[in-house]
Amino acid sequence: GENFRRKARMVAGGHMTVTPAALTYASVVSRDRVRICLTIAALNDLKVLACDIQNAYLTAPCREKIYTIAGAEFGSNQGKIMIITRALYGLKSSGAAFRALLSEVLWDMSYRPSRADPDVYMRPAVKDNGFKYWEYVLVYVNDVLCISDKPELTSAGIQRKFKLKDDKIEEPSMYLGASLSRMINAENKSCWAMSSDEYCQAAVKNVEDVLAKDNLRLSSKCYTPIANGYRPELYVSCELKSDGIQYYQELIGVLRWAIEIGRVDILLEVSLLSQHLAMPREGHLEQVIHIFGYLKIHKKLRLLFDCGDPNHHDSRFKEYDWFDFYRGSEEAIPSDQPEPRGLCASSSIFVNADLAGDRKNRQSQTSILIFMNKSPI
Repeated sequence: GENFRRKARMVAGGHMTVTPAALTYASVVSRDRVRICLTIAALNDLKVLACDIQNAYLTAPCREKIYTIAGAEFGSNQGKIMIITRALYGLKSSGAAFRALLSEVLWDMSYRPSRADPDVYMRPAVKDNGFKYWEYVLVYVNDVLCISDKPELTSAGIQRKFKLKDDKIEEPSMYLGASLSRMINAENKSCWAMSSDEYCQAAVKNVEDVLAKDNLRLSSKCYTPIANGYRPELYVSCELKSDGIQYYQELIGVLRWAIEIGRVDILLEVSLLSQHLAMPREGHLEQVIHIFGYLKIHKKLRLLFDCGDPNHHDSRFKEYDWFDFYRGSEEAIPSDQPEPRGLCASSSIFVNADLAGDRKNRQSQTSILIFMNKSPI
């Protein structure tokens, strides 16, 4: 879990059962959809409430035909054959069973999955002043975000069907390991911001504990994500052994998640080092540890999901004639797209490329930045 906390549960031996032919997992909302919806919330002055469904899988009926023979812990019932009726943790279909149950509850509340993401549910709504907008429910297994002018109504509807952890329905302060908070943008409007400070702090401490076993520590002079002038494809050093490879891959995974929840400043460097996951070398591991030293020094970084209008000057862009290549082309707009509701938003896409930047195989590195208004998506 977030901050490397550990949990223990009694789980079924799902590895002993046959894999069902149908869906077996609970799909989750993507991080970019979360950013989009938080931007929409600020744009349309909507509130955001979060709740966490307790013992989620056990609320759903078991989709498989499973039995167990009671052991000594069942007392006088020892030796009896017992039919499993609830979606126990560990069974292959439990995730899908819970997702189907929660989706049915939201469907009965008139929410419908969006075309872009089946775990973003939408419902048309109108404010007291007549303003039309969409209400949203975002689902990440059992973590639910409700975005609406009156999100407490949707949250209460979910609470009637499920037991919530500590019976809490409140503004989110944490979501998927990231800290959520409010900030004021340049237009003096309250917007949501996401920070990975707590996650990165725990990740750095974890690395420091491993280094301390060999009487090593993170450098205090990591002013850039990787050392100046370092090219991972050129600097040849000894290959890591199996345990070193596994540790390298674990650290890359930690850094990738840190990027997902806010640390976009290390995206390029982690991308370059991720190209060596199959056969990392000692120098690659040193640079990954260097990134953690950089995170230790540069602690505070927040992504502001700014709903303000961007101010792009036409002079920044060049026009090109693509008529010969795209003659007669039209934008493909779905005929059944949802009704436009709420205030308008714009999208801006910036692209850059390091052509043939890899000194060894001449591969290129392309970077794409997508904004909704001023919000980095």
